[in-house]
Amino acid sequence: MITTSTSLLGRLLLLASLALAAGPLVACQADVDDEESVDGVEEPLTRVTDAEKDAAQSQSLGDLAFENLTPTGAKLMRASQWWMDAQDESPRYPRPRMCASNVSKVLFLAGVTRYDQEGVRNLIADVRTEGGAVFKMPQTKRPFIEKLVTIYGGRIPAGTVVAGMNVRTSAPGDQHVGFIGHTDRDGTVWIYHNNWYRPANEGGQRKPYMVSNENLRRGFERQWMATPWIRITRDSAGAITDVASLLPALDDMDPFNPSFQVTLAVPSELVRELR
Repeated sequence: MITTSTSLLGRLLLLASLALAAGPLVACQADVDDEESVDGVEEPLTRVTDAEKDAAQSQSLGDLAFENLTPTGAKLMRASQWWMDAQDESPRYPRPRMCASNVSKVLFLAGVTRYDQEGVRNLIADVRTEGGAVFKMPQTKRPFIEKLVTIYGGRIPAGTVVAGMNVRTSAPGDQHVGFIGHTDRDGTVWIYHNNWYRPANEGGQRKPYMVSNENLRRGFERQWMATPWIRITRDSAGAITDVASLLPALDDMDPFNPSFQVTLAVPSELVRELR
C-alpha cells in the first residue's frame, strides 16, 4: 500500500512539473485583449473615433482671444472647448488622477498622437524628448517674470502644456496638468484642465470655478473646464510689470506656491509653427 501510494504521488508530481514547464497556468495568463501590444505593435492608451475628431474640430472658438495661436494650437483649442461639453459622456475621464489622460485625449482630438501618457511627469518628459521647449518656472514673482519674458516675449502660445508638480514627492496625485488656453484683454490667462477644485476643498462652501454640482451629483469629482490662472500686467510699451496668481486655492497650479513648481512645455508641433 505504501509503495502504491508513493508511486501514485510520484506520477502526480511528474505531471504537475510537466504542466508548469509547458507554460503559465491559464488562470494567471492575460487575455490577448488585455495586453498593451498585439503582434509586437503597442496599443495606444488613448483612443478617439473619427466622429469625435470631426466634432471637436468643428467646434467654434467664438470671440475668444489667444496668444501666439498657431494652426496646431487652434486645433488644440477647438478640441479643448469641445471636450468641456463632451467629457461627461466618457465616465472614465472626469475622475481623480486622470489629468494627464485628459490632456492626451485632447491632443488626440487635435490629431496630435505622439504624446500619450497617464502620468504628468512622463507627459512632460515626452514633450521634451520629441523636441518641444520645456521651461521650469521659478516659484517667486520677480524671477518668474524674468523667465516668462524669455518665452515668446511672455506671450505663452495657446496649447502649451502647463504642469504643476510637487517639489518633495512624485507620488500619484501630487501633480496636475492642463493647457494654456485663451487670454482676456486685461491679461488674464486661462488654463484648460481636469479641474479638481470643489466644495469639499473649502469645508463644503461653493466658490467660483469649482466642479459643477451636476458633475458632483453624478459622482464625477473632476471636470474638464477653464479656470483663470494668472493675470499679466504690461506697461504702455508691452513690457511685463506684474504677474498675479488668480486661483491660489488650486495649489498645484499656483506658480507662487512653494510646494509646487510650474513647468511650461511647448510641444514641438507648436515650436515649428512659431519659428
